[in-house]
Amino acid sequence: MRFTRLLCLLAGVLVVPALRSQNVNPMHPEEIQVQKHTSPEDMRERLANVQLQKDAKDLAELCASVPGDMDGVKQGLLSKDLLEKLKRLEKLSKHVREQVTRASAP
Repeated sequence: MRFTRLLCLLAGVLVVPALRSQNVNPMHPEEIQVQKHTSPEDMRERLANVQLQKDAKDLAELCASVPGDMDGVKQGLLSKDLLEKLKRLEKLSKHVREQVTRASAP
């Protein structure tokens, strides 16, 4: 009997503070803010935006590197990766244009 009372007292001491630390407001439950989970559409949109920014940055870096290679072409020197750069530039510009068009469509 004494052990049961001691066990109940110990459980009360451990459980009551844990309940108080949950920040539950029983008087105004509408004020409780629930964590909002992002929808798959929101997640895809956010990732597409991040990818668009990365593609735009890559596109700008490629564009900046082409004039130096073109100066070499004027002198009769063809950089071995110039054609690959130009193909990549073309693909990135098309992809960025499509993403921007899709984002601006109503």
